[in-house]
Amino acid sequence: MVLLTIWLSLIFYASAITVHFLVEDAVKREKTYRILWRAGCLSAVIHVLCAFHFEHQWEHQTAVNHTIEETKRVTGFTFAYGIYFNYLFLLIWTIDCFSSANHSRWSRFVHGYMLLIIISATIVFEDGPIRYISLATGMALTLLWLRRRKAGGQLDSWIS
Repeated sequence: MVLLTIWLSLIFYASAITVHFLVEDAVKREKTYRILWRAGCLSAVIHVLCAFHFEHQWEHQTAVNHTIEETKRVTGFTFAYGIYFNYLFLLIWTIDCFSSANHSRWSRFVHGYMLLIIISATIVFEDGPIRYISLATGMALTLLWLRRRKAGGQLDSWIS
């Protein structure tokens, strides 16, 4: 359940971004984007709840220790505050979901931070097929972004 919910969240995230780049009708684009965006956020919240229930037995220190161990395994360094970057990720996404305004600076920050965390979680900290699926998805989204920019498509938004 823990893995399923985070992968659903990331699929919704990538789908929302894809819709943003491909749907021409502004009203349909925004409506579909918001639905996918919020579904992704809700899945991320459920993921955290599942992780705390099934993996960490509702013990914050257990979750902190797990994050420290994973960071040390991947980077060789002990860093005790990594879990707080994950909490910030979820907080930023949740705030953005409830925000009705589309401020381009805020949105660029949101997507920049989220991409940093997503790349770290799926490419740096994962290995095997998940890493390659994440790399392929990231490249596909980058190509969509470049295509939109090259076409001169000015989206009324955050990342164009």
